[in-house]
Amino acid sequence: MTKAQKRLKELRERQSKERQKMAEFGLADSLSDEQRTELDGIESGTPDLERQIRAAQVAVDAEESEQRTETRTAEPDTEMRERIELRSKATLTRFITAALSGRMVDGAEAELRAAAAEGAPDYPADGIPLELWDVPEARTEQRVDAPTGTPDSVGVNLDPIRPMIFANSIAPRLNIAMPRVRSGTFATATINRALSAGAREKGAEQNSTAAAFAVSTATPKSVSARMSIRIEDVAAVGVGNFESALRENLSMALSDELDRQVISGDGAAPNLAGILHRLDDPTAPMAIPDFDAFVAAFADGIEGLWASTMKDVAIVAGPATYKLSARTFRDRVIDEANKGAASLGDTSFADYAMAKFGGWWTNKRMPDPAGNDQQAILHRKGRMGVRTAVCPHWNVISIDDIYSGSGRGERFFTMHVLLGDVILTQPDAYAQVAFKVAA
Repeated sequence: MTKAQKRLKELRERQSKERQKMAEFGLADSLSDEQRTELDGIESGTPDLERQIRAAQVAVDAEESEQRTETRTAEPDTEMRERIELRSKATLTRFITAALSGRMVDGAEAELRAAAAEGAPDYPADGIPLELWDVPEARTEQRVDAPTGTPDSVGVNLDPIRPMIFANSIAPRLNIAMPRVRSGTFATATINRALSAGAREKGAEQNSTAAAFAVSTATPKSVSARMSIRIEDVAAVGVGNFESALRENLSMALSDELDRQVISGDGAAPNLAGILHRLDDPTAPMAIPDFDAFVAAFADGIEGLWASTMKDVAIVAGPATYKLSARTFRDRVIDEANKGAASLGDTSFADYAMAKFGGWWTNKRMPDPAGNDQQAILHRKGRMGVRTAVCPHWNVISIDDIYSGSGRGERFFTMHVLLGDVILTQPDAYAQVAFKVAA
C-alpha cells in the first residue's frame, strides 16, 4: 500500500467512525455536555474532512494512472537485467574466433545464444544473437601494436579504425515498428470496420452491424552481408579494436540494406515489400512545384483523423526534391530598373517547412528520380502511441562456409537477418506523393 492509499484509508475510517458516532447521538433522548462538545467538534470538522478525502483520492488516482502508463524509464525486471548483463559480457570476437576454430562458444556467449534460442526451435546452433548489436560500443581511444609482416618492422601504433558512414535510418521516423518475433509466420490484425451506432427512439431496438478485422501475415526473408576474414587479420588488428570495427561495419552494412528494403523494396523475391510498394502511386505532377505547390502537398495530407493540423503532417523526400525546395522562395519580384534582377525573399520553402509543418527532410536511401519525377512519403502522425506500420524480424544471424578458404587461413561469413515484409497496420496514416524535379 502506498503512502497516498494509506492516507485515504485512514481518512475514510475516521469518516465512518464519526458518522456512526453521530448516528448514536441522534438516537439518544438527551446529550451530556461532553457529548454535545464531541458532536460540535464532529460537525465543525466534517467539511474539512471531506476536502481531505477528496485530495487524498486525487493523489491515489494520480498514482494509479502513472502505474498504468507504460514508460521507457521503467526499471527492467530481473530476467531483463540478466539478459542485459549477458549482452555486456559477450563479444562478437569470441563468436567469430570460435567459428574460425570450428568449436562452439562457451561462457557468456553460450548463455546469450541459449537465451535467444529459447522458444525458437529452428534457431541455428552457430547463430549469433541479433541483440548482441544492442550493446553500446565504448568510445575510448585505443592504440594497438600490430606486426607489419616485414622482417625489419618493429610494429606500428594503429589509430582506432574509422567507421564507414551510412545514412541515418528512415524507419523509426516513419513509426515503422520492428518487433522480434518467434519462429513461425507473423500475423497482425486490425479492425477495419467498426460497429454501427445511431440515435434510438424510446422503446425501439437498436441493431448494430458486425465489426470486422483484417489479418496480414509476413514470412521470413533474408537481408544478408558477407565478409571474409583471415586468421592473420584477427591477430594483426588486435582483439579490442577488431571487435568494435567489425561489429560497427557489419551492423551498419546490414542496416543500410535493411532500411533500403523497408523503404523501396518492390516485393519481388527475394526483395521485401517496402512501404512505397504498399502505397498507391500518386498522379504524376504536371509542373515543377513552386512555393505554393509545396505547401499544398502538406495541406492535402490533412484529413481530420490522422492529421488535424499542419504540424501533424511530415514528408520525407528525395535529395533532389529537397534541394529544389531549398531554392524555392515565395517572393519573386522582377526589378526592371536593375535589368531584371530578381528579389527572391529571405525564406526558402525548406526553411518555412521546418517552422510550420511536422517534418520536411531527406535521406540518401529515398529512391532516385524516375524520369523527371521523384517519389516521397507523407506521414500523418497526429495519433501518438498507435502502431501504424510493422516489419517483423526473427532475431537470427547465422554463419556458414567454413571450408572454402580454410587452406588460406580464411573464413567466409554470410550473416543473415531474417525479417518480413512491411505491413501497414493503419494504411491511412501514410500516402505517397510525387514532385517534378526537372522539366
